[in-house]
This record gives sequence, structure tokens and C-alpha cells, in this order.
Amino acid sequence: MRTWSIEELKAKRRQGTFETKVPFVLDGKLYEVDKKIVNGEMETFELSKPIGEMLTSEASRKELVQKVVLDVELGREQVPILYTPIYERLQDPNFPKEFEAKWAQYGTVIFFEHMEGGEVKFGSLQAEEGPIARIKGYAAGFEYTKEMEIFNQTFNFELLNRAFGEAHNAILNHLHLGPIIQYSYKAANKTGPVYVDETGKVLPDQNGSHYILSLRATIKQALKDARTKKRPGSILLASSTDQEDIQDALGSFTIGATPYRALEGITDIIYYDGWNTQVGKKEYSYPGVSAGKAYLIRPKRGFKELIKQDLQINATMGDLTRLVESQIVGDFWRGVFAAIDENVQEITFPAQA
Repeated sequence: MRTWSIEELKAKRRQGTFETKVPFVLDGKLYEVDKKIVNGEMETFELSKPIGEMLTSEASRKELVQKVVLDVELGREQVPILYTPIYERLQDPNFPKEFEAKWAQYGTVIFFEHMEGGEVKFGSLQAEEGPIARIKGYAAGFEYTKEMEIFNQTFNFELLNRAFGEAHNAILNHLHLGPIIQYSYKAANKTGPVYVDETGKVLPDQNGSHYILSLRATIKQALKDARTKKRPGSILLASSTDQEDIQDALGSFTIGATPYRALEGITDIIYYDGWNTQVGKKEYSYPGVSAGKAYLIRPKRGFKELIKQDLQINATMGDLTRLVESQIVGDFWRGVFAAIDENVQEITFPAQA
């Protein structure tokens, strides 16, 4: 069983070497910069001149934007992407603006014994139900001012860059996990708490119940409910508040003289607590999974991550009338398809006595 949380993914990135090329645009031209992480340490770009001097020539501006891009990537490393076990990634610059639900198709084929003279049975395409998927553009930007230049405020410059990267990955997590967390589930997609005592006897309420055994029984019931509805789930999306209890409930243990083997059926657990930040005087937040709730998910087939354009950093000269020396804008164009009813079971955990 694999677990996915921001801290665990950051720990994994501290092992081994990771290399990739990151594109950016400067004055309309496309360039790339090498990104390399060795045992958790990312190679950053140190400026050879003060910020103001870096804006005086095309070669220097290119060097400056390379640093911006790597600083942004450093920020992205601080907020890892959590939804990849759930979504199938599809990337194509030719994607249309809207997708009808029928586009999320899959093939169904079955072989039959062929009788002489009989007709061959042909396979067919079936589609997931769900909302229309739309490609939307998202953008953010920041400016390097004359004040940063004359006081050579490289530290503030780096803080802005890294915050930009953190905000990018945070909204990606929100766009893909938010639809699951904020959905209004039908009764058929809900599993309520199951209470049992130390002997495994089912109880009408929490009085006299054993919490870990009740939690285990509840998750087991959710697995059964999802399988009965022909949408077997294998990924659990939960709050880190419940992490220790979930791990205890799913593992093997002995209570009294009764041994319990590890509960099977769940391959991945994602712990997502949302994200918040403050821009100026305004607070922004993305909700995470509430404590005491979880979502059992059948991945991939009904979940599509649609990428028309991944994050692209664009740099241009600034606005003299506002003493802005340079402007940096990052934009990306994406859509999300999530067929919730066909693929998710909402779970309410037992109350603790």
C-alpha cells in the first residue's frame, strides 16, 4: 500500500537524482533551462550581477529568467502534486475548449465460442457519465520594481518566485481533488459508520464500541458497497488528522485472542488537508478532506487530467510609468473531467467514544 502526502512525497524527492528540462518564454522566444535535484538538493541559479544590471541586455535578461524559472520550480517542490494516482493524464495542444461527456470512452470486448455459420459478436465503446469538461486558462504574475533594483533586493525576488511555484501546484491539487471533496453525494454513494465491539459484534450505535475495529468495519463496508455497485474503489482520499487511525485499522493486529489480518483492496491512500495563503490583506484557502470523512475512489477511467498547455513562464519589459522594470507572468490551460457518481464512495467514520 502506497501513501501520498506532501511530507512523504517531499521525503521521496530527497532520495536519488531527478533531471528535467523546463521551458520558458522571453520576448516571444522559447527557451529551456535544466532542472536537477540530487538527494533533495535542487541546483539553483545564482545571479552574477545585481538585478538592475540583469535587465540591460537580452543575454542578461535570459539569465535572470532562468533563475526565475528555477526558483518557481523550487517552490513547486514544496507543494507536491497528490492526485496522480486518481487521474489519467492527457496532454495535447490541440484540445478543444469543451469536451462532451461521451469523450471519456472505454472499450468493452468479450470472446464467445464461435459456432459454424454464426455471427461474430463485436465489441463496443461505452462512455463515463459526468459533467462537460472545459479547458480553462489560469494565470498569475508579479513585477520587479525600481525599488527592488536600486536596493538589490534579491531575497524578496526569490521569495516571490518560490511563492509563485507553490501557488501553482496548490491550485492543481485543488482543481483535481476539490470536485471529489465538495460534491453532494447521493445516498447510494454513501457509507455510514459501522460500530462493533471487541468481539466483532455489530452494535446499533457507538456505545460499547471499539474505535479501531469500528473504523476497520466501516472501511470494509465501503469496499463492499462500492463493489456491489460495480465501481470497486482502490484509492482512499482522507485527512492527515485520521492518518494514524487509518493505518492501524488497515494493518494486521490482535485484540484479545483474535488476530486480524491486514485489510485488502486499497492500493493507495492520499492525505490532503488543503492549502491557504495570504496575498496582500486577503486570505485564500482551498479546502481539504474533513476529519472523520474519506472517499473511496475507482481511479483513472472516470478521471481525466486534460492539459492543453502546462505552466509557461513569460517575461517582458515592464511599465516605466509605474517604475516597474520587468513583468513575469505564468499561465496554464487545463481541464478536469471527474465522473463522481460512477466512481466514488463517500465514507463517514465512526465517532470516537
